[in-house]
Amino acid sequence: MKHCDACSVDFTGDMARCPLCQNELHGEASPAAFPAQQIYLRPRRLTVEIITFVAGAILLLLGFFAYLFSWPIPIVSASAAALIISMLFINSAILHAPRPLRLMFRYFYIMLAIALVWFVATMNHVVTMFVIPITCLVSLVFDVVLLIVLRAKAIDQYAKYLAFDIVAGLLPLTFIPLGWAPWDVLVMVSGLVSLLVLLGLLVFARRQLFSEFGKQFSA
Repeated sequence: MKHCDACSVDFTGDMARCPLCQNELHGEASPAAFPAQQIYLRPRRLTVEIITFVAGAILLLLGFFAYLFSWPIPIVSASAAALIISMLFINSAILHAPRPLRLMFRYFYIMLAIALVWFVATMNHVVTMFVIPITCLVSLVFDVVLLIVLRAKAIDQYAKYLAFDIVAGLLPLTFIPLGWAPWDVLVMVSGLVSLLVLLGLLVFARRQLFSEFGKQFSA
């Protein structure tokens, strides 16, 4: 019989992970009493594969633009490191955390809050030109992956988070008239991707989206 150290529960069957918390089980397998977890874990693994591919594509684009526009190496290195660390954290949470999606949304909000505090303290335009737009873009990419994998369930359970991410992706556009983004390409890209995600939701899931917001505000 296998044992979950986190839940202090014993399980029969040849399961690799606890069905309650997704932590790794230890011990010898006994005759199965639960179905195999492949069906349960398949959406998570697909999500991890898509996020890994998208992160790799963003890294390639980052290197391309860095060469094309002669970006400073420290900025490019820091951006690439932040992206890789975020990808590893997100993938680990998706595979192992009991409720990974809400954790992911909140992670992006914490990153944005840290970036804003950093900017207020230093008034460094690197934050407004690179850090905040890249964080918004990564969160929007995460939203798109979530919609692809979960489809209608993503809107049912996370409509308010999706709306907040769209608003957050549009806010960097205010940096341009304020003079906080002398190089505004990433800011413009963040706004464009936000509008594309909003357009996709309005075209393909308008009724469901309005229904979810109706439930939120009718209570």
